[in-house]
Order: sequence, then C-alpha cells, then structure tokens
Amino acid sequence: MKYKTDTKELYTDNGLLVKKMNCPKVVYWENMMPGKNDIERICSYCNKSVLNVDFLSDDEILFLLNKRPETCIKINAKKI
Repeated sequence: MKYKTDTKELYTDNGLLVKKMNCPKVVYWENMMPGKNDIERICSYCNKSVLNVDFLSDDEILFLLNKRPETCIKINAKKI
C-alpha cells in the first residue's frame, strides 16, 4: 500500500486507487465500538464500519471494499 498524505489517497503497490480518505472528524481506534471481528470497529461519530487494514494484503483490502465501498479504513501512515 502507498498513502499520499497531500491528497489523502490510498493506492495499491501497483498504483490502483483504493480509497480517498475524507473523514471530517478525528476518531481514535481505541474509542470506537467493537465490530464483527478483530479488524473492524464502528465509528462512534458516524456509526460506519471502519477496517484496520494494517495487516491485510492489497487484494484483501480491494475485496472487502468492493463488497462494501462505503466502509471507512484505518491505516498507519508510518507503516506505509
């Protein structure tokens, strides 16, 4: 994964746009409600699903976002 901080866009290693980040709020992962599994939480501000993609492959992320494109994602920009 590659994250462009200036445009807030997340790309696969091959350059395919995954998602443009546009959350107007700062909501910390630790303050979100538990989701369906270990990589998912529910945002306390907007009630949307948020996926932690730090340990997922590009293919896994694309698969999950194709199923539910409205899903928000959490990334650690320092790891990318």
